[in-house]
Amino acid sequence: MPAHRNNETGPEDAAIAGILNQHGTAAERLAALERSDAPELAYSLHARTDEEAEITTLASYLQAKKRNWRAELASRSAGNPPKLDSWEHFQHQMGEVTPGVERNQPVWFLQSDGYTVSGTNRAELDAIGAAREHPPPDDPQQLLGITYQRDTMYAMLPDGAISRHVGTFDAGTSAYATGGWVNDVIRVTADADELRLKVAAVADGGDGNVAIRGTVLEGPVGNRGFAVGSTIELHKNQSTGAMTIHDTATGTSDQLAGGTWTASLETFAYHQGRTRVNEGLGMHLPGAGAPENRNRGKSLPVDDALFERIRNLYSHPEAPERGYGQTLGPARTRLNFKEAGWDVNVHPYRRLGGDAMFTEAAHPEPGPYNGNLPVPSTVDVNNTRWYYNLANAMPDRFVGGRSSSSACYMTAATMLLHEGRLSQEEASDVMAFAVADMVVSGEHSLPECMTSIVMAAGSSEPWQDTPLNLSVETPPLQAWLHLVSPATREEMRSDAREALRHLVANPTPDLKLVKGLTMLVKATNEFERSQPGADRGPHIAAELDRSAGLDRSAGGDRSAGVDRFAGSAGLDGSAGPAGLDGSAGSAGSAGLAGRGRERSSAQGEVPQSGLTGDPTRQGTRESAELAVAIRAGLNPTPASVQRISGGAAVDGTASDGPVSGAAVEQDLRHRTTAAARDTDRGADRGR
Repeated sequence: MPAHRNNETGPEDAAIAGILNQHGTAAERLAALERSDAPELAYSLHARTDEEAEITTLASYLQAKKRNWRAELASRSAGNPPKLDSWEHFQHQMGEVTPGVERNQPVWFLQSDGYTVSGTNRAELDAIGAAREHPPPDDPQQLLGITYQRDTMYAMLPDGAISRHVGTFDAGTSAYATGGWVNDVIRVTADADELRLKVAAVADGGDGNVAIRGTVLEGPVGNRGFAVGSTIELHKNQSTGAMTIHDTATGTSDQLAGGTWTASLETFAYHQGRTRVNEGLGMHLPGAGAPENRNRGKSLPVDDALFERIRNLYSHPEAPERGYGQTLGPARTRLNFKEAGWDVNVHPYRRLGGDAMFTEAAHPEPGPYNGNLPVPSTVDVNNTRWYYNLANAMPDRFVGGRSSSSACYMTAATMLLHEGRLSQEEASDVMAFAVADMVVSGEHSLPECMTSIVMAAGSSEPWQDTPLNLSVETPPLQAWLHLVSPATREEMRSDAREALRHLVANPTPDLKLVKGLTMLVKATNEFERSQPGADRGPHIAAELDRSAGLDRSAGGDRSAGVDRFAGSAGLDGSAGPAGLDGSAGSAGSAGLAGRGRERSSAQGEVPQSGLTGDPTRQGTRESAELAVAIRAGLNPTPASVQRISGGAAVDGTASDGPVSGAAVEQDLRHRTTAAARDTDRGADRGR
């Protein structure tokens, strides 16, 4: 809904009025506000002030997105080729990885088991749901929201489309099937411990025996005492079911008898995007997602009474504030974005979810306010109440509880990144957009969203190597700005200063909006000063970063580094090692030594598959189809392997040549299904 003018001022507004009254011109007022050290304009001191600063800043981001999207639509109308912004590219890629899943399926509370209302309320709810299906084409915030259910449930439905990223490994698993998982992850559990390896190479030992070489990965597991980064070999005997774990550094081995071990496989994208994200939040532990552990109390029934209460808030935004409990979110913190010249809207259906139905868990003895995000390494996520404990020092910051949706968007974006479908810059911006949308829509507070992201960043690549992996406690707004591109940050700051200059020229400006805009300018100024290269000018680092960015023209090759994924060895293994020791072997076993997955060319043809077994190679796009077919249990014939691999068969014979990536994808989609059943409605409601 549009934000409206405030009717009531708080004590901090009087202090801001005092600053303005000391200066006559707009320029003098603007300068005085920017250099003021007044606590009323300081971030991280007061919950109410922080909330207003965060909503204003994230709304400015949404305004910049909308303006740029409208300019892009005008450019397309003029006949120019499309340039995909990160959110649009994300939606296209999610459509490709979730075939058969309805892109605009309704959010859970608009589904049949959502709100239970009657009479005119039912008619009104149906109208709200119908309106949601037709978002304004010039509003990217609403366009992003149309695929919310699909994009977040991707991470939450293990038997859905994401299931293509996982597989099993047991005594009967062949070397051929295992070869589809080179550069991915095997997890072996025995003796109440787990060993996880990134697979570097696979060899066929004959008689169904399989040898795997890999490097030890980090995680909340014992790894049987091996150091992270160690090279380990697994030797599986099909006839006995035994597994030997061999330490290549020491030459020692450990024998696991048949029936005493279990193992699973998962893509590296899944491992970093889901396994490690969940482990960073402690969500791999039983009970971690319980409502109270996310700082939620009893949920309100989604019935006529709640529907009418929300309608009243939505229909009477001019009503005076009635205490602090109604000051969170845009329907309650009435920041006057319209007066700033911003066109930021929240559609009615958004008010029916999120904070509307959730209450905060009890905090009998709340601590002094500390709105900072924690350092991930200092939080014991094995204590499933870790977030509830953190929230004890954040009185009045509850909106909907720790955000699962933020983690779900992070999972989807991270997996697309590791698959070569999104750049890291795009993945960051998708998360920035999703968080801004939820905060400005009043579904979560910024700490509830960013806690999920920074905690996961402490465990998941590539985020571990970014400033999101906090080394000191950090205000949520400063952490969120790390997700935003330098160009957009500059646009936000410029917009805010211009809006503020216009606003303070009014003899009686909206003081709450003055405060929010001032804090936006101060926060972005401080952030830019803290960035590397700031001493060389505010734009240099941004331009350097963007100079290596993607060409997002539709139909174009989106990566400047596509060649680094291109393979040079055929499936006959002529250019790659056959066995784990690199010795020559049969054509078939050589091909299994490192089944590469390369990205398709711009023309849609699948390049030759590389079989070097190089552990640094990343799994990317359409030549992953062979591995996908193997994982799906399709057991492709040599002819189909020959066709998919683009020119070489496993037996080394010539093929009829490459086929289009689209044909491969169509064939595989025809033979595989991606279930999108909502098997856990409770998880859906968890958001």
